[in-house]
Amino acid sequence: MNTLRASLKALTVLLALIYVILVSMSFFVKEQINFVEDSTQTTINPERIQLHQQIDRHLHDMTPPIAEHETIYSSFIVALIRESVIPDGSFLDSGCQFGEQAAHYAIAAPSREVIALDPSPNNLGRVRKDYSALTNLVVKQGGLGLQVGTMIVPDESFQMPVGSEFPIFTLDSLFYDQGKKLGFAHLDVEGLELDVLKGGVKTIKDSRPFFTTEVRVHKNVEYTTDLLDFISELGYDSYVINEVCGFPHMDYRNLLNVPREKSDSLKYSDTFVLLHATASLTRVPTKKEGQKTIFDIVVPCCALGGDCCPGTDVNAKDCCSEVRVRKWLEENKPDVNPYMYFWKESRSEFHRLRYRLRQRQKAATQ
Repeated sequence: MNTLRASLKALTVLLALIYVILVSMSFFVKEQINFVEDSTQTTINPERIQLHQQIDRHLHDMTPPIAEHETIYSSFIVALIRESVIPDGSFLDSGCQFGEQAAHYAIAAPSREVIALDPSPNNLGRVRKDYSALTNLVVKQGGLGLQVGTMIVPDESFQMPVGSEFPIFTLDSLFYDQGKKLGFAHLDVEGLELDVLKGGVKTIKDSRPFFTTEVRVHKNVEYTTDLLDFISELGYDSYVINEVCGFPHMDYRNLLNVPREKSDSLKYSDTFVLLHATASLTRVPTKKEGQKTIFDIVVPCCALGGDCCPGTDVNAKDCCSEVRVRKWLEENKPDVNPYMYFWKESRSEFHRLRYRLRQRQKAATQ
């Protein structure tokens, strides 16, 4: 009798074990089926992939090709997108003009909404015509500012009739107020960067996006300083992308602005490390650090009254011109890049970068 009971007990345990295994397998199979179904729904079909490839080739083959100007910037941002470094949320290309950069983002991040914003209906018409196949690209007329409203076109540089109007949005009205997250913003707003950021404080604090700002460094020392100070107060570090992004003055630069608390994650970006190694990217020290300022980093000869900008007019065509900067570089040896000349020093510099990134992230909590 005891043997029978023991056998029944063992059989019960075995059946229970088999049941657990079968249930587990059914859940596993179900998850796999759901995964496949979800993958079918979210994965871009082969035809769309081919279409994206065609548009991408067009961007690189057109005249001028997408990376002809701001080569480092164009390649860098798309590489960060593909490396999944950019935070969750939509992308915004403000002042998109003909939409090449916005299309580049949309191809690199097909699952993300990319907003192409520009005041000119003519520009936006071209964007719709050239990139209508990009279903994640949203074309919107308007500009960005400190407050929501309208702007009257002051001159022909807007490629619109003088006196006509277009809507002005704030970052907050486009994102925070709509309950949307912002992952990345390219702000090409012709000197209104500070106003745009002040109109987007809620969005920036809520989403913690990466964003770029363009500045002519030596044109207005007070404005450049105020812009960098405001960005720093938001808890961001600014990195100068060391390439000229405007003409005819050689001190136009793009700044990549990164939430300080995400600094350490940059070590996982091969592209970021590469740009640092080639001196194509330089962090702007904060006031507290008391080191070189952006005016020391970006062609210092272009300060008003300097070797590259003699006279009293910072907007003069020969101020910070290509000819003057080239002559200055020939007469003044630039800093040596250790990665290009030294074995041990390059290793030391690599580890210094990783240490600095950790320290910047720690500074976010101080």
